[in-house]
Amino acid sequence: MKKHRLCIAALMALVLVSCADWLDVQPSDQVSEETAFGSVAGFKQTLNGVYVELNSDNLYGRALSCGMIEVLAQRYDISEEFTRYYPLTEYDYTGATAQDQISSIWETAYNLIANLNKILENCEKRRGTVLSDEYYHLIKGEALALRALLHFDLFRLFGPVYQGNESQVSIPYYETFSLNVAPSLQASEFMQNVITDLENALVELKDDPVIENGISGKPGDTFLAYRNLRMNYYATEALLARASMYVGDTERAGKLCQEIIDTHNRRNFFPFVESSQVLTTEPDRVFSTEVLFGLQNLNVDLLYSSMFDATRLKAESLLAPNADVIAELYPTAARDDYRYRTSLNKTAEVGGNDYAVFQKYLGGDSLYSQLIPMLRVSEMYYIKAEIQMKQGLNTEAMQTLTEVITHRGLASTSINSPQELLDDEYRKEFFGEGQLFFYYKRLNRSSIDNASGFGTTSLGSAQYVLPIPDGETQYN
Repeated sequence: MKKHRLCIAALMALVLVSCADWLDVQPSDQVSEETAFGSVAGFKQTLNGVYVELNSDNLYGRALSCGMIEVLAQRYDISEEFTRYYPLTEYDYTGATAQDQISSIWETAYNLIANLNKILENCEKRRGTVLSDEYYHLIKGEALALRALLHFDLFRLFGPVYQGNESQVSIPYYETFSLNVAPSLQASEFMQNVITDLENALVELKDDPVIENGISGKPGDTFLAYRNLRMNYYATEALLARASMYVGDTERAGKLCQEIIDTHNRRNFFPFVESSQVLTTEPDRVFSTEVLFGLQNLNVDLLYSSMFDATRLKAESLLAPNADVIAELYPTAARDDYRYRTSLNKTAEVGGNDYAVFQKYLGGDSLYSQLIPMLRVSEMYYIKAEIQMKQGLNTEAMQTLTEVITHRGLASTSINSPQELLDDEYRKEFFGEGQLFFYYKRLNRSSIDNASGFGTTSLGSAQYVLPIPDGETQYN
């Protein structure tokens, strides 16, 4: 039986550098439960440890942001010599390398869920004795939201295409810490648990400092500051909107998106990036002001040097889009798009082939150059537009999408179909952020553009549903 590792990471003091502060964290370590939860500091460190571990290569530090999940979305034109990823371009999950990657995602995610359940268990045990109400509600709310996030992404990987398969058995949902195997749930029951966790998280986060003060949070308390680096109230609303859209509850998804959009416009929370922030010598390539929740990854520059740097990597280790595919996605009239100018405007010849160089995670000393986006305000506009299309409001949908486009440095678009434009936006907006494959799966697309630029790739349940790891009968 595998043991669950309790993550600890200390959140260090804020370091003032010019006008910005950034968080520094120490690696996780094993600690006893009493040490972890015997003080408020212990609770903080344990929860911070979960955030640190979300940055692991097996999760959002690579596999579920710019690595494996983007390979499945046909982002990169990968050489056959790149044995780690090439089989995944053909959705071959049978090889040892692919199975190892898949097993690592499953194990790491469920291990963190175990940690979160231990945090939630101790929130109840130590409320009033260790935790004041303020910390109790905030820590519990973040832990519930993170538990939902991890379960939801496991479902989007290992669960069935949802629409039409609601009664199909999927994977386990763990609501308590246990070393015993939980039963696999029907898809509808599993997703109801995701939604319930997010609903409960919103109740706990109703006094989140982000609601009053934006991402700066509560002055004087590091743990309550930098709310966009944590699962704050608005990020939880956005995740609930994403989950509601996944199960076809467009009414709820629409209301949640509109609430966030209204706050975005009325209070200027999570504002659209300005040209001065991106058209500079050190551009904000992730458009950090718009990020509802992101992970600070101090090693993000290693992603670029080990995966995307076409000046030093050979074809057997390079992840890069086909240059012709990027040229088609960004025709001459669209080359002013901030997303192109900051992340995809360079090309390189490697092994006789022309590639675009993906630079979103080039790295740097600023906080925004260390950020891996998890939820963005732009997604709320996209969901709103999709709902408007379902309602037959195509003109309104185009207006909603155009609102985002105008904040990407473009005065207009030559695309007249709102669905085509929405597809185009998902391909542009979430490059390297792991959302495109899940978009295709939610819509059950039977084919998508091939990464090589030649034709399309067919998709079905065999491609959309990752196999549960062999022999995976224990919790992780």
